[in-house]
Amino acid sequence: MSDRVGVVGAGATGARPREMVALALALTASAFVVWAGLGMLRDTLDSWDLGLGPTPYWLPGHALQLYLVTPAVAFATSLLLLGPGLILSAVFGREKGAAAWLVSGLAISLLVHIAVTTAFEFATGITAKGTGYLMLVAAMNIGCLAVAGVRLSAGARSRLALEGQGGDLIAGAILFWLCLVLFAPKFYWENFSGDGSGSLQFARLYIAELWPFWTPEAGPIRNAPGLTMVLFVIPESWFVRLWGEWEFSVRAPLLMYLALLYPVLAQLIRTGRNHAVIAISDATLIVGALLLYVLANVYSGGYHIYFGDSPMPAARETLSLICFLGYALFFIEDRRWLMLATGVMTHLVIPTGGLWLLMWPAAVFLTFRPIPWARLIVAAGIVGVAGFISVILPKIIVGVGLPFPGDEFGADNIVTRLRFVTFADWGRFAFWAVPAGILPALFLLTWPKQDRIARALTLAALGYFLFFYFQAYRVLLHHFIPAMIPPLVIMYRSELWTRHQPALRIAAAVLIFVSVWLSWPRQMKMHGFERVIGQHVVTEGPIFESAERGDGDRFRGFDEKALDIAHILLGNLFKTTYGEDDPKERFFGAPLVWWYYSEFPKPEGQVINYVLKPLDEATELDGTLFDQKDGYGLFIRDMGLYEDHAGTKLPVDTGAAIYVTPRTVIFGHGAKRGERFVFDIVPPIKRLLGMNQN
Repeated sequence: MSDRVGVVGAGATGARPREMVALALALTASAFVVWAGLGMLRDTLDSWDLGLGPTPYWLPGHALQLYLVTPAVAFATSLLLLGPGLILSAVFGREKGAAAWLVSGLAISLLVHIAVTTAFEFATGITAKGTGYLMLVAAMNIGCLAVAGVRLSAGARSRLALEGQGGDLIAGAILFWLCLVLFAPKFYWENFSGDGSGSLQFARLYIAELWPFWTPEAGPIRNAPGLTMVLFVIPESWFVRLWGEWEFSVRAPLLMYLALLYPVLAQLIRTGRNHAVIAISDATLIVGALLLYVLANVYSGGYHIYFGDSPMPAARETLSLICFLGYALFFIEDRRWLMLATGVMTHLVIPTGGLWLLMWPAAVFLTFRPIPWARLIVAAGIVGVAGFISVILPKIIVGVGLPFPGDEFGADNIVTRLRFVTFADWGRFAFWAVPAGILPALFLLTWPKQDRIARALTLAALGYFLFFYFQAYRVLLHHFIPAMIPPLVIMYRSELWTRHQPALRIAAAVLIFVSVWLSWPRQMKMHGFERVIGQHVVTEGPIFESAERGDGDRFRGFDEKALDIAHILLGNLFKTTYGEDDPKERFFGAPLVWWYYSEFPKPEGQVINYVLKPLDEATELDGTLFDQKDGYGLFIRDMGLYEDHAGTKLPVDTGAAIYVTPRTVIFGHGAKRGERFVFDIVPPIKRLLGMNQN
């Protein structure tokens, strides 16, 4: 059987009205669960003090709410939000297995949500939030069901072919639930990191303006998101609209992406292999590997000096895996429109998405025989589309007067990152191998026993790994995420796995446990000091109080200038420095996090020590003027308390020791000699080209 078809088309005949009925019933039930459970979900998220107790991971007195009802609402929300795309994908296009259905459903849902929400808000002037947004999403689903019903009644056939793949959907749902239950306090209550709160602000911007890029008024945050990392903002905005401005609202998309990722991996393992079946034991190992992946990247990923958070990078990079691997799957199955869709998504999800669009066709060219020229030409066209997005689209955006995408990953920054190289950071091999269980990465060495799909994935994953391995600076665990998971497919497609399954299953299980031990954080408890600082802060003035709070809102309106003022003035309060030992000696962090927690209700008797307000409204009661910007001042009432806060010493790098990256590597620059050799490639290139090196 051709690898274009795999097992998807096996036994697919006739219309399947029962599948559409089942989907309609599931979406109806999801809408009811979300409507009935929204209040309890918000109550769960408001019970953050439970996370500060001695056993935040096991709270039997709240088990029903924390481990059953809230996960059920979260899963139902995900299904309902994906519903429009799942419905339309089920009745349009070619026949689809579970993976193609889910990924295409995600792509279509992105378009439907953007179009319908934009039209609704332009037509009514109402920003859809909370129960109002739930009604709008329900209307989207009803409209799409009506379209599907008309199409099927006219004689069209269902495009779903899910025989033998129900287990993939069940495994994805189990993975969703297990991940949330095992790491519940980390999802529900953990303080935001800087990247986490930034993720929320991106969603707030999109909700308020229906455009995901900042004006210069926003200040430092305007550098992100860029055009090639904007995709994740759209799905996270769905959760923020519906649930409100909670930490979990921008963390929950990770759970949804994991539920989508499992079927994609399963189909890549099966495609082109007659009668290939993923046994329950193998499914268990894959789920275990993905839970390990979450443990490593949520607790030890990112730039925050004290702890890890999931919206960025883990959620964003997991979405990139769906895009990357979906693109590879649709290439293999010769689904060209879906290649285009996932190719564009790949380019828009993370800055190195374009690298995958180049490496996958190159890997196919080297490993597929006969060479699939027609599909490679399509792939080349998609690279051209990506080039248009990067080069021409920004000019169009400027031409029509819209805010320009951030330039955090602009050409100058990328050149600077690539300029300095190193060769002996051996710990980066652990970054790649350990978060998926070690054994999958070792299977890259089994080239003679690999088929052409596994070989193409081997080359693509290896190329992606090496791209970051040699960069001397600003490389952390999360940069290797797109290379971590493909080895799972390589391992299960291997001839060696087929021949020696019992022994290799035992080895895989043992190495997953070893990897869990290596990935175990040095501190699992929740972190609350950022919330403490926020409770001591109050903000006043028109930019901070531009509107009444809407359904689920934490902030009092949205004004981009408020982000600039809060970022600069609160940032100067506890100023970030970049010495290796600086965070061990004093407190600093992310000012937008403190601003976020300042908007929570103050505990009874709470002391206010930091007042941010217009200078012309200040009184002696506001304290000493500490700093000012654009007519706003930051006042401190008790300098002794301020010194106590600034001198607070928190545990640093509380993730797993194996994943710690020194700050000199994260923020370093320049060529170096000695213990860590860093080579500047620019001087020899200039010499080679005969250029002046001054």
